[in-house]
Amino acid sequence: MIPRNFQLMNDMKKYKTYLFLTPLLSLYFLIFTGCENNQLKPPRDHSSGGEENKQNTPFPMDRELARELAREFGKEFAQEFVRQMRESNASFTLPSPGKGPQKSIPSFSGIVNEEGVPHPLLRHCTEDVLAYYKKHADCFTMATPADIPDGLTWQDGSAEEEFSSPLAQKGGTWQVYTRDFPRTFRTVGPDANGAFRSYLHDYNSIGLVHTHPNSDGYYPGLAKSWAVAEDGATVFYRLDPTARYSDGKPVKVSDYFFYLYFMRNKHIQAPWYNDFYGKDKFKKITIYNQDTLSVTFYKAKPDIVERASILPKPEHFYSELDGEFLSKYQWNPEPTTGAYVVYSRNVDKGKSVTLVRQKNWWADQKRFFRYRFNPDQIKISVIRDYNKAFEVFLKGDLDMFGLSKSEFWYEKLPNDHPLVVNGYLSKVTFYNQTPPPSYALRINSQQPPMNDLNIRKGFHHAINFDLVLKKIFRGDFVRMNSVADGYGSRSHPSIRAREFSVKKAKEFFALAGYAKLGPDGVLVNGAGEKLSVEVLTGYKHLEDVLVVLKEQAKKTGLEIKLKILEPTAAWKAANEKNHQVVFSAFNSSVELFPRFWEPFHSDNAYEEAGDSKYQENGALKEGITTKVSTNNFTQTAVQEIDRLIDIYREEEDLARITEISHKLIEKIHDHAVWVPGWKKPWIRLGHWNWIKFPEDWGPKESRDYGEFHVFWIEPKEKQTILDAKKQNKALTTAPTIRTYEGFRSQ
Repeated sequence: MIPRNFQLMNDMKKYKTYLFLTPLLSLYFLIFTGCENNQLKPPRDHSSGGEENKQNTPFPMDRELARELAREFGKEFAQEFVRQMRESNASFTLPSPGKGPQKSIPSFSGIVNEEGVPHPLLRHCTEDVLAYYKKHADCFTMATPADIPDGLTWQDGSAEEEFSSPLAQKGGTWQVYTRDFPRTFRTVGPDANGAFRSYLHDYNSIGLVHTHPNSDGYYPGLAKSWAVAEDGATVFYRLDPTARYSDGKPVKVSDYFFYLYFMRNKHIQAPWYNDFYGKDKFKKITIYNQDTLSVTFYKAKPDIVERASILPKPEHFYSELDGEFLSKYQWNPEPTTGAYVVYSRNVDKGKSVTLVRQKNWWADQKRFFRYRFNPDQIKISVIRDYNKAFEVFLKGDLDMFGLSKSEFWYEKLPNDHPLVVNGYLSKVTFYNQTPPPSYALRINSQQPPMNDLNIRKGFHHAINFDLVLKKIFRGDFVRMNSVADGYGSRSHPSIRAREFSVKKAKEFFALAGYAKLGPDGVLVNGAGEKLSVEVLTGYKHLEDVLVVLKEQAKKTGLEIKLKILEPTAAWKAANEKNHQVVFSAFNSSVELFPRFWEPFHSDNAYEEAGDSKYQENGALKEGITTKVSTNNFTQTAVQEIDRLIDIYREEEDLARITEISHKLIEKIHDHAVWVPGWKKPWIRLGHWNWIKFPEDWGPKESRDYGEFHVFWIEPKEKQTILDAKKQNKALTTAPTIRTYEGFRSQ
């Protein structure tokens, strides 16, 4: 049996804690408001007190018991008080007995304190993660709110206009297609950078801030406000406290710590990300409290708000990153901040993946998101053949279809097509000013015979993109001229793509020793070796383009062999750097400057860093190791180009950035590893008329018609159209052809 006084004391502790501790701590709560700590103990249970607790009469107790209760209360209060103060990053003073000086208890501002206890905001971290932060404490720093500079100009995007429509309706299934089933649901590492990634990640995830598609400003995402420090290289962000992942967990400031840890980890097997998010670029992340952080870039940049706006990584989702990372997360998508998620029950292996819109999505009512991400589902079907996909579209089983190829715009879906004339389908042209996708032939400068500069220059003159633009694209596209078109003054004012010329091509081939035509019309060298080059691509739908280039190259004595693979397989082969030439395109980002480091710096061509890969005369050393899985598909390794790129990355002045950009474009042009293809000033789309866009839609900067998710589905109109189609009944007297010219370049 428990002694009555002992039981009474326990009951009294609960009662007194409720009566006295609560109001006192509530007083101090004013100091701690907004300080989150997920490691706090759950509230004490006040519902299980004895019968005495339910009476209004005083407790019978002796003085000794009262003293014991007082001591217990005082001890408990002090412990709780100190713990709360430390977890709030606040400092405080306690009066000393007598006339001596007051004692100060310092705030908790390090990764760990003197006793090795982790900072309250990092107590959830695994040992290996915490050890990494401690080892790199110059990059992962803890501070207090008092360390936030005074005089910052905080912005919240309130001056920017919404670009979606209040007419938008929620509901329905958006039906689209991809040409290859995703090889993984990971967003980094091998096989992750396929077409499916844009649905799962690129056009779905919410960042700290986002570039406004129609202005030079920004609108809030996970950050409700932001401010640029005086140094021009550090951006402060205040997180939206309502931000959540798809599993319901809150977005934490520590998730940004973890993002850099993750992206720098070797186990993700993503060298490009390892390099891009390395310490030489992202210098430091600082956490000030549970909702404020700053990101310090390596240099001040005019577009620093966008550059520093990294994504969070849900640390709670990942166990220790080790050699099992790829297999463990191959088909296990991480929680997202975006509207759409993928569940295993919605995956039909090899056939389709259906993304589902979150119920009660955290951003559902936010100003720049409330009328976007409207369909309840996105069904992504696998249709490997481009022409087959078009047939499926005409049946109504796909809602949209890109019509950039002139063949589809003019012949397969002409303006007088019954589906267009009857008002079932719309043909739409969106003009924009986005830097174009870089359709180009990328020459591996280290693979024979393309390691000869004369061969590369001859190859340029053997490629007749002008005929492609005329014959296949009906003059709708224009020729790209350099590796950096579409960046305003940062693009080169006079560099032009080398023209198709049989005479010039043969002259350069002769300089390389290929001067004699063989019986099949292909040049051979003195050893009888044919001038033959393999072109790799994953673009089956652009095979006709490559056939024209092949036929025209034959006139110069060059044999081109085509190797057309499925997109993912082609990407894998190119990543391994065994190709001679790869025909590909990279979507451009909405950026102020062109990127040179990723595609042309030697550190992304070889494992050996810096000048260690070069001989004294600038030539490459023997036996160096090719770096795979980077965007340097040309294997460019030129000391002078490296030097200029390094200066370019360090420069802060826009005029100097422009000047160096021009020099780099010239050097890369002279190196002749990049044969520019074409660019288009618009996005062309066919869509069924149950798909609606905002009336004035036509973003200034957009890579894809679905990028911003501003469209919606009207189910009643869908039924009307399908019924009319069955009856061959016209819904309009004029074809539905629209052009959005708000951002047409003059």
